[in-house]
Amino acid sequence: MIDRIEVSMINESVHNFRKGEFGVESIEIHEKRGLIEIIYVAQETGHKIVLIPLQNVEKCEFTDKYVSSENE
Repeated sequence: MIDRIEVSMINESVHNFRKGEFGVESIEIHEKRGLIEIIYVAQETGHKIVLIPLQNVEKCEFTDKYVSSENE
């Protein structure tokens, strides 16, 4: 599960997203679809989803939250 992501675009803009901050519900990278998907918590006005095409991304850094199990 991705907890935080920083995306540097080819036009030199930088975008930061963090789960739980500003209503961000989840962050997913879909390599086959070529997208980074940022999903926000549903509100009265609807459900907001931000799609970032991987072809426009120069650099991407993210923190993957490790969930340990007690059976290890």
